[in-house]
Amino acid sequence: MREPPSQGEVWLAGLTDGPARPAIIVSRNELNRGRLVLVVPCTTARVRERAALPNHVLLPRGEAGLSEDSVAQAHLIQHLDVSLLVRRLGCLDTERLADVLLALAWSVDLFGSTDAWQS
Repeated sequence: MREPPSQGEVWLAGLTDGPARPAIIVSRNELNRGRLVLVVPCTTARVRERAALPNHVLLPRGEAGLSEDSVAQAHLIQHLDVSLLVRRLGCLDTERLADVLLALAWSVDLFGSTDAWQS
C-alpha cells in the first residue's frame, strides 16, 4: 500500500470529465488517509485568459512537475477516490498552495463579498 497523498501534491488523476489530467490535492492531510480526497483539477486550455480570474491560479510549466503552463480551476473542486490517482507529478510550494486555497475560498464566498478580491 502506498503512502496517502498530501495536501499540495499534484497528481495525474483520472477525473470524471475526460482523460487523466493533473489535479491538486487540497483536502487536509488528516482526511487524506481515507478512500477519498478533495482535488482541484488543472487545465492547459485558455491559460492566459483564465489566469486573470480569481477562481483560477496560474501554474507555470515546470512547477510541481507540470509539463505545460496550466491553471488550477478552484471552482471545479471534487472528491476523488484515491485509486484514481495515477502518479505523483510534484508538489506546490507553500505560497502557490495558499493561492489555490484562496481561489477556493473565493469560489465559495468564504469571506463574503468584498473588494479585496479585486486587487
